[in-house]
Amino acid sequence: MIVSTNPDVRKLVSQAMIDYPWLKLVRGKKHWRVHSERSQDFIPIPFTPSDTRRVIKNLWAQIRRLAELGLGLIAGKRR
Repeated sequence: MIVSTNPDVRKLVSQAMIDYPWLKLVRGKKHWRVHSERSQDFIPIPFTPSDTRRVIKNLWAQIRRLAELGLGLIAGKRR
């Protein structure tokens, strides 16, 4: 299972799965998703990020927000 071509993104996602056991990886049509079993919300994982540092920082913030508050892509569209 390869969630991204970037090794930093793969490391970040695997660490998030250890830190937050209620988050699961789900395969989508184009991208893998981090799915929260608590809130039923998700965030997509970029497969080939262009700006690595920015993607790592933003992805970690999104994962943390999803795990702690239950806010993901679905909650973001309701605003």
